[in-house]
Amino acid sequence: MKLKNFSPIPMKELNLLWVFLALIATSAGCQGVSMQGSGPDINLRTITRLPSALIESSGIAVSGSNRIWSHEDSGNSNELHCSDTTGNLLRTLVISNVSNTDWEDITADNDETWFIGDFGNNNNQRTDLAIYIIPDPETIEGNSVSAGIINFSLSDQTAFPPPSSGRNYDIEAMAWYADSLYLFTKDRSNPFTGIVKMYALPDQPGSYTARLSGSFFAGSTTGSGRVTAADINLHTGELMLLTNEKIISFKDYPDNRFFEGTKTEYHFITSPGQNEGLAFVSSYKLYMTEEGSGSTTGYLYEIVLPQPHSAANQVLNPNGLFVYPNPAKEFLGFSRKIEGEAAVYSVAGIFMRTLAVHNGTVNISFLKPGFYFLSVIINRRCFFVPFQKV
Repeated sequence: MKLKNFSPIPMKELNLLWVFLALIATSAGCQGVSMQGSGPDINLRTITRLPSALIESSGIAVSGSNRIWSHEDSGNSNELHCSDTTGNLLRTLVISNVSNTDWEDITADNDETWFIGDFGNNNNQRTDLAIYIIPDPETIEGNSVSAGIINFSLSDQTAFPPPSSGRNYDIEAMAWYADSLYLFTKDRSNPFTGIVKMYALPDQPGSYTARLSGSFFAGSTTGSGRVTAADINLHTGELMLLTNEKIISFKDYPDNRFFEGTKTEYHFITSPGQNEGLAFVSSYKLYMTEEGSGSTTGYLYEIVLPQPHSAANQVLNPNGLFVYPNPAKEFLGFSRKIEGEAAVYSVAGIFMRTLAVHNGTVNISFLKPGFYFLSVIINRRCFFVPFQKV
Protein backbone atom coordinates (compact mmCIF):
# COMPACT_ATOMS: atom_id res chain seq x y z
CA MET A 1 0.00 0.00 0.00
CA LYS A 2 1.17 3.54 -0.72
CA LEU A 3 0.45 6.68 1.25
CA LYS A 4 -0.94 8.40 -1.84
CA ASN A 5 -3.99 6.13 -1.50
CA PHE A 6 -4.80 7.64 1.89
CA SER A 7 -8.35 8.95 2.02
CA PRO A 8 -9.22 10.34 5.45
CA ILE A 9 -12.50 9.96 7.28
CA PRO A 10 -14.63 13.04 6.61
CA MET A 11 -13.77 15.69 9.18
CA LYS A 12 -17.26 15.90 10.67
CA GLU A 13 -17.38 12.16 11.43
CA LEU A 14 -13.75 12.16 12.63
CA ASN A 15 -14.41 14.99 15.07
CA LEU A 16 -17.42 13.16 16.47
CA LEU A 17 -15.27 10.05 16.98
CA TRP A 18 -12.61 11.99 18.85
CA VAL A 19 -15.16 13.75 21.03
CA PHE A 20 -16.61 10.37 21.97
CA LEU A 21 -13.18 8.89 22.61
CA ALA A 22 -12.19 11.84 24.78
CA LEU A 23 -15.32 11.34 26.88
CA ILE A 24 -14.39 7.66 27.35
CA ALA A 25 -10.83 8.45 28.38
CA THR A 26 -11.89 11.27 30.68
CA SER A 27 -14.47 9.13 32.44
CA ALA A 28 -11.86 6.43 33.00
CA GLY A 29 -9.40 8.74 34.72
CA CYS A 30 -6.98 5.92 35.55
CA GLN A 31 -3.70 7.24 34.18
CA GLY A 32 -1.36 8.03 37.08
CA VAL A 33 -3.92 7.21 39.75
CA SER A 34 -3.36 4.25 42.04
CA MET A 35 -6.38 1.94 42.13
CA GLN A 36 -6.75 -1.62 43.30
CA GLY A 37 -9.20 -4.46 43.41
CA SER A 38 -9.73 -8.17 42.96
CA GLY A 39 -10.47 -9.78 39.65
CA PRO A 40 -12.23 -13.12 39.18
CA ASP A 41 -10.50 -16.20 40.55
CA ILE A 42 -8.28 -18.04 38.06
CA ASN A 43 -8.65 -21.71 37.23
CA LEU A 44 -5.23 -22.98 36.16
CA ARG A 45 -5.22 -25.39 33.22
CA THR A 46 -2.58 -28.09 33.39
CA ILE A 47 -0.87 -28.41 30.00
CA THR A 48 1.92 -30.96 30.49
CA ARG A 49 4.77 -32.11 32.69
CA LEU A 50 8.05 -30.38 31.97
CA PRO A 51 10.90 -32.43 30.45
CA SER A 52 13.31 -34.21 32.78
CA ALA A 53 16.00 -31.55 32.22
CA LEU A 54 13.79 -29.06 34.10
CA ILE A 55 13.12 -30.62 37.49
CA GLU A 56 13.78 -27.24 39.11
CA SER A 57 12.33 -24.92 36.46
CA SER A 58 12.82 -21.41 37.75
CA GLY A 59 12.06 -18.93 34.98
CA ILE A 60 10.43 -19.06 31.55
CA ALA A 61 10.27 -17.05 28.33
CA VAL A 62 8.28 -17.77 25.19
CA SER A 63 9.84 -17.44 21.73
CA GLY A 64 6.92 -18.82 19.73
CA SER A 65 3.47 -20.34 20.02
CA ASN A 66 4.92 -23.71 20.97
CA ARG A 67 8.49 -22.91 22.07
CA ILE A 68 9.03 -22.32 25.79
CA TRP A 69 12.50 -21.66 27.20
CA SER A 70 13.36 -22.33 30.83
CA HIS A 71 16.30 -22.84 33.17
CA GLU A 72 16.92 -24.34 36.57
CA ASP A 73 18.06 -22.51 39.71
CA SER A 74 20.76 -22.77 42.37
CA GLY A 75 23.64 -25.11 41.65
CA ASN A 76 22.27 -26.55 38.42
CA SER A 77 23.63 -26.34 34.90
CA ASN A 78 24.36 -23.15 32.98
CA GLU A 79 21.83 -24.08 30.30
CA LEU A 80 18.58 -22.92 28.78
CA HIS A 81 16.17 -25.65 27.67
CA CYS A 82 13.48 -25.26 25.02
CA SER A 83 10.41 -27.48 25.16
CA ASP A 84 6.93 -27.55 23.65
CA THR A 85 3.44 -27.86 25.10
CA THR A 86 3.61 -31.64 25.04
CA GLY A 87 6.70 -31.69 27.26
CA ASN A 88 9.16 -32.62 24.53
CA LEU A 89 12.68 -31.23 24.91
CA LEU A 90 13.50 -29.46 21.65
CA ARG A 91 16.87 -27.87 22.28
CA THR A 92 19.50 -27.08 24.94
CA LEU A 93 21.67 -23.95 24.84
CA VAL A 94 24.79 -23.62 27.02
CA ILE A 95 25.78 -20.17 28.30
CA SER A 96 29.44 -20.94 28.02
CA ASN A 97 31.23 -18.20 29.97
CA VAL A 98 29.18 -18.17 33.19
CA SER A 99 27.98 -20.58 35.87
CA ASN A 100 24.60 -20.95 37.53
CA THR A 101 24.97 -19.64 41.05
CA ASP A 102 21.22 -19.13 41.36
CA TRP A 103 19.39 -18.33 38.12
CA GLU A 104 15.89 -17.19 39.05
CA ASP A 105 14.20 -15.50 36.09
CA ILE A 106 14.54 -14.76 32.39
CA THR A 107 13.09 -11.92 30.32
CA ALA A 108 13.45 -10.27 26.92
CA ASP A 109 13.32 -6.78 25.48
CA ASN A 110 11.57 -5.73 22.25
CA ASP A 111 14.72 -6.09 20.14
CA GLU A 112 15.63 -9.80 20.37
CA THR A 113 17.82 -9.49 23.47
CA TRP A 114 17.32 -11.84 26.41
CA PHE A 115 18.36 -11.44 30.04
CA ILE A 116 19.04 -14.23 32.58
CA GLY A 117 18.93 -13.23 36.24
CA ASP A 118 21.61 -14.82 38.43
CA PHE A 119 20.40 -13.03 41.54
CA GLY A 120 18.76 -15.63 43.77
CA ASN A 121 19.82 -14.71 47.29
CA ASN A 122 17.94 -16.82 49.83
CA ASN A 123 20.26 -15.89 52.69
CA ASN A 124 20.59 -12.25 51.65
CA GLN A 125 24.39 -12.50 51.71
CA ARG A 126 25.49 -12.52 48.05
CA THR A 127 27.84 -9.84 46.76
CA ASP A 128 28.11 -11.26 43.23
CA LEU A 129 24.66 -10.52 41.79
CA ALA A 130 24.60 -10.66 37.99
CA ILE A 131 22.43 -10.63 34.88
CA TYR A 132 23.58 -12.35 31.68
CA ILE A 133 22.75 -10.92 28.25
CA ILE A 134 22.34 -13.10 25.15
CA PRO A 135 20.64 -12.78 21.75
CA ASP A 136 17.25 -14.39 21.24
CA PRO A 137 18.12 -18.11 21.36
CA GLU A 138 16.16 -18.67 18.15
CA THR A 139 18.75 -16.55 16.32
CA ILE A 140 21.76 -18.46 17.70
CA GLU A 141 23.39 -21.13 15.55
CA GLY A 142 24.89 -24.02 17.46
CA ASN A 143 24.39 -25.11 21.04
CA SER A 144 26.39 -22.55 23.02
CA VAL A 145 26.75 -18.79 23.35
CA SER A 146 28.87 -16.37 25.37
CA ALA A 147 26.92 -13.84 27.41
CA GLY A 148 27.44 -10.18 28.14
CA ILE A 149 27.40 -9.51 31.88
CA ILE A 150 25.75 -6.96 34.17
CA ASN A 151 27.23 -6.95 37.67
CA PHE A 152 25.24 -5.06 40.27
CA SER A 153 24.62 -4.33 43.93
CA LEU A 154 21.48 -3.05 45.66
CA SER A 155 21.43 0.59 46.68
CA ASP A 156 19.99 0.06 50.16
CA GLN A 157 21.82 -3.12 51.24
CA THR A 158 24.76 -2.49 53.58
CA ALA A 159 24.93 -5.76 55.56
CA PHE A 160 25.52 -9.27 54.13
CA PRO A 161 23.37 -10.69 55.55
CA PRO A 162 21.28 -8.08 57.36
CA PRO A 163 19.40 -8.88 60.59
CA SER A 164 16.56 -11.36 60.05
CA SER A 165 13.97 -8.60 60.34
CA GLY A 166 15.45 -6.85 57.29
CA ARG A 167 16.08 -9.74 54.90
CA ASN A 168 14.29 -8.49 51.83
CA TYR A 169 17.10 -8.68 49.25
CA ASP A 170 16.37 -12.04 47.62
CA ILE A 171 15.43 -11.34 43.97
CA GLU A 172 13.50 -13.93 41.99
CA ALA A 173 11.59 -11.81 39.45
CA MET A 174 12.67 -9.54 36.60
CA ALA A 175 11.05 -7.65 33.70
CA TRP A 176 12.35 -5.37 30.96
CA TYR A 177 10.73 -2.00 30.24
CA ALA A 178 11.94 0.94 28.13
CA ASP A 179 15.70 0.31 28.21
CA SER A 180 15.82 -0.71 31.87
CA LEU A 181 15.57 -3.91 33.88
CA TYR A 182 13.25 -4.03 36.88
CA LEU A 183 13.90 -6.48 39.71
CA PHE A 184 11.39 -7.56 42.37
CA THR A 185 12.23 -9.01 45.78
CA LYS A 186 10.98 -12.14 47.49
CA ASP A 187 10.60 -11.12 51.12
CA ARG A 188 12.45 -13.41 53.55
CA SER A 189 12.27 -11.17 56.59
CA ASN A 190 11.28 -12.52 59.98
CA PRO A 191 8.74 -11.43 61.08
CA PHE A 192 7.31 -11.49 57.58
CA THR A 193 6.37 -8.08 56.16
CA GLY A 194 4.86 -8.97 52.76
CA ILE A 195 6.63 -6.00 51.16
CA VAL A 196 7.86 -6.31 47.57
CA LYS A 197 10.69 -3.93 46.65
CA MET A 198 11.50 -2.92 43.09
CA TYR A 199 14.96 -2.01 41.80
CA ALA A 200 15.92 -0.55 38.42
CA LEU A 201 19.17 -0.68 36.47
CA PRO A 202 20.34 -0.22 32.86
CA ASP A 203 20.02 -3.07 30.37
CA GLN A 204 23.60 -2.78 29.06
CA PRO A 205 26.72 -4.70 30.17
CA GLY A 206 28.62 -3.04 33.02
CA SER A 207 28.73 -2.65 36.78
CA TYR A 208 25.88 -0.77 38.45
CA THR A 209 24.11 0.00 41.69
CA ALA A 210 20.48 -0.99 41.23
CA ARG A 211 18.27 1.88 42.38
CA LEU A 212 15.40 1.23 44.80
CA SER A 213 12.43 2.54 42.79
CA GLY A 214 9.31 1.53 44.70
CA SER A 215 7.59 -0.96 46.95
CA PHE A 216 4.13 -2.27 47.78
CA PHE A 217 2.41 -4.67 50.18
CA ALA A 218 1.69 -7.97 48.40
CA GLY A 219 0.20 -10.10 51.17
CA SER A 220 0.34 -11.05 54.82
CA THR A 221 1.39 -14.68 54.28
CA THR A 222 4.37 -16.15 52.47
CA GLY A 223 2.04 -17.79 49.96
CA SER A 224 0.42 -14.50 48.99
CA GLY A 225 3.28 -12.07 49.59
CA ARG A 226 6.42 -13.68 48.14
CA VAL A 227 6.96 -12.82 44.48
CA THR A 228 8.67 -15.53 42.43
CA ALA A 229 8.39 -14.31 38.81
CA ALA A 230 7.41 -11.34 36.66
CA ASP A 231 6.62 -10.44 33.07
CA ILE A 232 5.38 -7.44 31.11
CA ASN A 233 2.91 -7.75 28.27
CA LEU A 234 4.70 -6.20 25.30
CA HIS A 235 1.38 -5.24 23.72
CA THR A 236 -0.45 -3.55 26.58
CA GLY A 237 2.33 -2.70 29.06
CA GLU A 238 0.64 -4.75 31.78
CA LEU A 239 3.07 -5.87 34.51
CA MET A 240 2.27 -9.23 36.08
CA LEU A 241 3.84 -10.59 39.28
CA LEU A 242 3.51 -14.19 40.47
CA THR A 243 3.15 -15.59 43.98
CA ASN A 244 2.16 -19.08 45.07
CA GLU A 245 -1.49 -18.11 45.54
CA LYS A 246 -2.17 -15.41 42.94
CA ILE A 247 -0.97 -13.16 40.16
CA ILE A 248 -0.86 -9.39 40.64
CA SER A 249 -1.47 -7.05 37.70
CA PHE A 250 -0.42 -3.40 37.35
CA LYS A 251 -1.79 -1.35 34.44
CA ASP A 252 -2.24 2.30 33.46
CA TYR A 253 0.80 3.44 35.43
CA PRO A 254 2.58 6.77 34.89
CA ASP A 255 6.00 6.45 33.22
CA ASN A 256 7.79 3.52 34.90
CA ARG A 257 6.08 3.86 38.28
CA PHE A 258 4.28 0.53 38.06
CA PHE A 259 2.95 0.47 41.60
CA GLU A 260 1.06 3.75 41.06
CA GLY A 261 -1.09 2.13 38.40
CA THR A 262 -4.28 0.10 38.62
CA LYS A 263 -3.60 -2.99 40.71
CA THR A 264 -5.70 -6.14 40.30
CA GLU A 265 -5.20 -9.48 42.04
CA TYR A 266 -6.31 -12.78 40.50
CA HIS A 267 -6.32 -15.62 43.02
CA PHE A 268 -5.83 -19.23 41.95
CA ILE A 269 -8.82 -21.47 42.67
CA THR A 270 -6.41 -24.32 43.38
CA SER A 271 -2.80 -23.58 44.30
CA PRO A 272 -0.31 -25.89 42.58
CA GLY A 273 3.17 -26.63 43.96
CA GLN A 274 6.01 -24.12 44.11
CA ASN A 275 5.25 -21.55 41.42
CA GLU A 276 8.43 -20.33 39.72
CA GLY A 277 8.09 -19.06 36.13
CA LEU A 278 5.65 -16.74 34.37
CA ALA A 279 5.46 -15.46 30.77
CA PHE A 280 2.86 -13.80 28.58
CA VAL A 281 1.89 -15.80 25.49
CA SER A 282 -0.63 -13.24 24.24
CA SER A 283 -2.46 -10.25 25.65
CA TYR A 284 -4.76 -12.45 27.75
CA LYS A 285 -2.88 -15.72 28.18
CA LEU A 286 0.20 -16.62 30.22
CA TYR A 287 2.22 -19.77 30.87
CA MET A 288 3.36 -20.65 34.38
CA THR A 289 5.76 -23.32 35.59
CA GLU A 290 6.28 -24.91 38.96
CA GLU A 291 9.35 -26.51 40.47
CA GLY A 292 9.38 -30.29 40.70
CA SER A 293 10.35 -32.52 43.60
CA GLY A 294 12.95 -35.24 43.80
CA SER A 295 13.22 -36.78 40.34
CA THR A 296 9.75 -35.65 39.28
CA THR A 297 9.32 -32.51 37.20
CA GLY A 298 6.65 -29.92 37.78
CA TYR A 299 3.92 -28.88 35.36
CA LEU A 300 3.43 -26.23 32.72
CA TYR A 301 0.15 -24.38 33.32
CA GLU A 302 -1.99 -22.00 31.27
CA ILE A 303 -3.52 -18.87 32.79
CA VAL A 304 -6.32 -17.14 30.86
CA LEU A 305 -7.09 -13.59 31.96
CA PRO A 306 -10.59 -12.12 31.70
CA GLN A 307 -11.13 -10.29 28.41
CA PRO A 308 -11.60 -6.51 28.63
CA HIS A 309 -15.06 -5.20 27.90
CA SER A 310 -14.23 -1.56 27.38
CA ALA A 311 -11.62 0.65 25.75
CA ALA A 312 -11.99 3.24 28.50
CA ASN A 313 -8.48 2.94 29.90
CA GLN A 314 -6.63 3.47 26.64
CA VAL A 315 -4.77 6.65 25.64
CA LEU A 316 -5.64 9.09 22.88
CA ASN A 317 -3.88 8.83 19.52
CA PRO A 318 -0.40 10.44 19.37
CA ASN A 319 0.27 13.04 16.70
CA GLY A 320 1.39 11.65 13.38
CA LEU A 321 -0.11 8.15 13.63
CA PHE A 322 -2.84 7.15 11.18
CA VAL A 323 -3.98 4.12 9.23
CA TYR A 324 -4.45 3.93 5.46
CA PRO A 325 -6.36 3.62 3.25
CA ASN A 326 -9.14 5.05 5.38
CA PRO A 327 -11.93 4.13 4.72
CA ALA A 328 -10.78 0.58 3.97
CA LYS A 329 -12.38 -2.67 2.86
CA GLU A 330 -9.85 -5.42 3.60
CA PHE A 331 -6.48 -4.22 4.94
CA LEU A 332 -5.14 -1.29 6.97
CA GLY A 333 -1.54 -0.11 6.98
CA PHE A 334 0.13 2.12 9.58
CA SER A 335 1.97 5.39 9.10
CA ARG A 336 4.55 4.22 11.68
CA LYS A 337 6.21 0.87 12.27
CA ILE A 338 3.86 -1.36 14.28
CA GLU A 339 4.63 -4.97 15.22
CA GLY A 340 2.92 -7.76 17.14
CA GLU A 341 -0.78 -7.27 17.73
CA ALA A 342 -3.53 -4.71 17.39
CA ALA A 343 -7.00 -4.76 18.92
CA VAL A 344 -10.32 -3.70 17.42
CA TYR A 345 -12.93 -1.84 19.49
CA SER A 346 -16.42 -0.79 18.53
CA VAL A 347 -17.36 2.88 18.47
CA ALA A 348 -18.96 2.24 21.87
CA GLY A 349 -15.56 1.25 23.27
CA ILE A 350 -16.30 -2.49 23.43
CA PHE A 351 -13.39 -4.87 22.80
CA MET A 352 -14.05 -7.08 19.78
CA ARG A 353 -10.94 -9.09 18.95
CA THR A 354 -7.14 -9.10 18.67
CA LEU A 355 -5.50 -8.91 15.24
CA ALA A 356 -2.03 -10.04 14.20
CA VAL A 357 0.08 -7.41 12.44
CA HIS A 358 1.69 -8.92 9.32
CA ASN A 359 4.15 -6.83 7.31
CA GLY A 360 2.77 -3.68 8.87
CA THR A 361 -0.88 -4.38 8.03
CA VAL A 362 -3.97 -5.87 9.67
CA ASN A 363 -6.87 -7.68 8.01
CA ILE A 364 -10.25 -6.05 8.76
CA SER A 365 -12.27 -7.85 6.07
CA PHE A 366 -14.35 -9.66 8.70
CA LEU A 367 -15.83 -6.42 10.05
CA LYS A 368 -19.22 -5.08 9.08
CA PRO A 369 -19.24 -1.59 7.50
CA GLY A 370 -19.05 1.13 10.11
CA PHE A 371 -16.72 3.11 12.38
CA TYR A 372 -14.21 1.44 14.72
CA PHE A 373 -11.10 2.09 16.79
CA LEU A 374 -7.82 0.25 16.38
CA SER A 375 -5.68 -0.04 19.51
CA VAL A 376 -1.91 -0.29 18.88
CA ILE A 377 1.29 -0.13 20.92
CA ILE A 378 4.03 2.49 20.59
CA ASN A 379 6.82 2.55 23.18
CA ARG A 380 4.84 0.16 25.35
CA ARG A 381 1.80 2.43 25.61
CA CYS A 382 -1.57 1.73 24.06
CA PHE A 383 -3.10 4.24 21.62
CA PHE A 384 -6.33 4.56 19.62
CA VAL A 385 -6.66 5.18 15.89
CA PRO A 386 -10.15 5.64 14.39
CA PHE A 387 -11.02 4.09 11.04
CA GLN A 388 -13.98 3.34 8.81
CA LYS A 389 -14.76 -0.07 7.32
CA VAL A 390 -16.61 0.00 4.01
